[in-house]
Amino acid sequence: MTAKVTMRQAARILGCSRDTVARLHKKMGHICREYHQIHLQANRGKLSGSFQLDELETFETHRLVRPVTVPVLIEKHSYYVIHTETAPMAPRGRLHPAAKRKKEADAALHGKRRCGSRKAVMRTFNLLRELLSNDQLLDIQTDRKSTYRSLIHLIFSDCLGSHIRESSRRRRDYHNILFPINHTLAMMRDGISRLVRRSWGVCKRRQRLDDHLAIWMAYRNYVRGITVAAPHVTPAMALGIVSKPADEREILAWRWPARMQ
Repeated sequence: MTAKVTMRQAARILGCSRDTVARLHKKMGHICREYHQIHLQANRGKLSGSFQLDELETFETHRLVRPVTVPVLIEKHSYYVIHTETAPMAPRGRLHPAAKRKKEADAALHGKRRCGSRKAVMRTFNLLRELLSNDQLLDIQTDRKSTYRSLIHLIFSDCLGSHIRESSRRRRDYHNILFPINHTLAMMRDGISRLVRRSWGVCKRRQRLDDHLAIWMAYRNYVRGITVAAPHVTPAMALGIVSKPADEREILAWRWPARMQ
């Protein structure tokens, strides 16, 4: 699930049905999400560093009719992923006739699709606010999207140290101040099959993408080294969240849900 393998291909490799993979995928997402939340709450008020946020865009079922945004918040120096979630986006304005018909059919079935980007980013910033200590000044970096600026000044009005805004059109190389978040989003697209561009393994349901993101986030934060040059130092270790790397068995054996809704 963190190596760009689709659910159908995972079923072929493991010699089981796709329904089995889907069922275990949902359970693993639940476990990994709780595992990450427990570690965040245990370090509430102790989190420090510089933070970066950006949104990755993908879709469910149809690229033009059902776009999805994925806000991602990281600590800049450790590459620790603090939070990520999905939210719907409204369809594009100019659509060709076939896409317009799909849009109308989708609206008739599910209702008018509204953009949830602002609310998702607000939830992400509110989570960060809860994790900071009362006397800590926030150092955050984003691109120049106007929503980010207004929400940061609203939520962090009493603790904002600096907010650096970089153009999203600037070359995304190592010299770009947003290189850590850009690199993280690139790793997500490379490791999560649902996020690969122009792929048959597209996301069918946004909720399953949330599960997939939780699995990848737990692997990235607590199992995988920050770089190939430092394979035994995970982002969680670099930020002081944990003292040693975890392995997949440890995370999945942590709290196996006997029954899920």
